[in-house]
Amino acid sequence: MSPRKAGRQALTSDQIVTAALELIDETGLDGHSMRTLGTRLGVDASTLYYHLPSKEALHSLIVDEIMSGLDLGSDDPSASIEERLMSAATELRRTLLVHPRALPLVAARSMRTPAQLAGVEVIVGILFDAGFSAVEALLALDSIGQTVIGLTNIHALHKERIADGADDSELPELSAESFPHLHRLFAEGDFLGSEAEFTATMHALIIGLLAAHRAGTLTA
Repeated sequence: MSPRKAGRQALTSDQIVTAALELIDETGLDGHSMRTLGTRLGVDASTLYYHLPSKEALHSLIVDEIMSGLDLGSDDPSASIEERLMSAATELRRTLLVHPRALPLVAARSMRTPAQLAGVEVIVGILFDAGFSAVEALLALDSIGQTVIGLTNIHALHKERIADGADDSELPELSAESFPHLHRLFAEGDFLGSEAEFTATMHALIIGLLAAHRAGTLTA
C-alpha cells in the first residue's frame, strides 16, 4: 500500500479544516497554502485534493467552522428589536474574533451553506418581527453584517500591527491654518477603544435602520 493512499485513508475533511485553521491562526493567510498544510498533516499536498476538490472548497469549510460558533440561541423575543439586533451583532463579532486572521475569508464570500446561514436565519427573523419587508430585511442584513465584519477586521488588523511593534499613537502635526477642523479633532478628541467604537457604531446603524423603516424611507 502506498504512503499516499494510507494518508488518504487516515485523513478526514474535519481534520484538514482544523489543521488549516490552526495554521492560519499561527501564520495568517500569507503562510497558509495547500503545501504547508500538507506538511503539517504529514502528507503530500496532492493528498488533500483527494478529500477536498479545491482550495476554495477548503476555505468554504473553514468559514463553515467559524460561523458554526455563532450562537444566537439566547435571542429573547420579549426584548426590544434594537436590543436583539445589538446582541446578535455583538455575538457575531465575538465569533469572528475567535479566529481573527481568518476574517478575510469571511469577508470575501456571501453566506451560502447551512452552517453559515444558521445565525443569519435568526437575524432575519428579528427583522421580520420588526415588520421589515423582504427587501428591507435584505438591505438591513447586509448593512449590519458588512459593518460587523468590516469593523472587526479593521480592529483585528490594528491590534496585530500593535503586537508587531507598530506605533500608530502619535498624531501628525497639522497647522491650524491649513487643517482647522482636523487640528481641533486631534487636540480635543480621544479614541474610546475598539469595543466602544464598535458598540457606538452598531447602535447608530441599528437606530438609523429602524427609524428609516418606520418612516418608510429605508429603500426609497
